[in-house]
Amino acid sequence: MTAAYELLAETLNARGVDVDAVADALRAQVVETPSWAYGNSGTRFAVFAQAGVPRDPFEKLEDAAEVHRHTGVAPSVALHIPWDRVDDFAALRAHADELGVRLGAINPNLFQEPEYKLGSLCHPNGAVRRQAVAHVVECIEIAVEPAPT
Repeated sequence: MTAAYELLAETLNARGVDVDAVADALRAQVVETPSWAYGNSGTRFAVFAQAGVPRDPFEKLEDAAEVHRHTGVAPSVALHIPWDRVDDFAALRAHADELGVRLGAINPNLFQEPEYKLGSLCHPNGAVRRQAVAHVVECIEIAVEPAPT
């Protein structure tokens, strides 16, 4: 430990903070990263392409595994559908397992389609509501799909 850390620990302990308990809690934390964080970034107005950006969810998981390898606290990746839709989610889960990460939350994208301009699940048009519900059901089916054996 550095002298600065020792000084900080001493100061916090003097204030009644159990520095060892705080350190243990920090080591135990788990962060789920969103898949979109591994893609091209931008704003609501534009997306800015960058070299080396993952081209598909499999490559996003490879980047996520690298983040987890360096941090030790990011073992799962939240997928966003339709952006992360693949033909074989069992294969994607197997790929995640091989990399030492796992698929986390499966998030439905209920804002991007033009039909959702006035909402999705509460849209005034019943057809749009049904479309949104079908998308949520699809995401639930992806989430509960058994892992490969």
